[in-house]
Amino acid sequence: MKQEKVIQMSTSKPPALRSSWLQHLPLVVTGLLILSFGLAYGLVPEFRAFLREAVDVLSGDDEKRITRWVAQFGWRGPFLLIVAMIAQIFLVIIPSWGLMIVSVLAYGPVWGTVLSLVATAIAASIGYGVGKSVGDATVRKLVGGKTEKKVTDWVQQYGFWAVVFARASPFISGDAISLIGGISRIGFPKFISATVLGATPLVVAIGYFGENTQRLKVGFGWMTAVSLLLFAGYYLYRKKKEG
Repeated sequence: MKQEKVIQMSTSKPPALRSSWLQHLPLVVTGLLILSFGLAYGLVPEFRAFLREAVDVLSGDDEKRITRWVAQFGWRGPFLLIVAMIAQIFLVIIPSWGLMIVSVLAYGPVWGTVLSLVATAIAASIGYGVGKSVGDATVRKLVGGKTEKKVTDWVQQYGFWAVVFARASPFISGDAISLIGGISRIGFPKFISATVLGATPLVVAIGYFGENTQRLKVGFGWMTAVSLLLFAGYYLYRKKKEG
């Protein structure tokens, strides 16, 4: 019995070792993804042609061409868009708002908006969970030291409304706010509520403006201006209340 107990103890991993392995898991996954993409791009002509076509189509202004390209995937299209939104946590290929535009162009303003909001909520939840699991050091490596400190201070100071503002603005990284939300004091119910509340106006606006790229550029300017004004108003209100 004693010998069996010793064997069992010797095969278990120390908690510190398990924690260290878990902290580095996102970096390992990111490295493997980059390596896999690189090898596939260099060694598989079909994959290389597919990626070139995808970048060419999705970064262009031809709405009909984008719609046709996404439509070829049939029922798999929405799942691919959700996976792409999740991949933004680790690999910035196309910005998340760009994927929202693709969703609207491919599935129309109503279903495209619904799909974008669902994908945003799923990706934000996964980002929050990854941040909570791996801790400060790994999140700092994933998003950069300066970004991590700035966004962490911002979230800790303004909490719920910092997440709302970050999600409402098309020019602030939602991926960073999700990862850092996981290591902050904000709880998940409050975080995901703020994410949905902030993302909804942006997604709806993209649903309205997104079917015309020229109109979308003007809409982005208005969305950014409104989100800045709202945050400035909240900042002044809070300062006045504290003073």
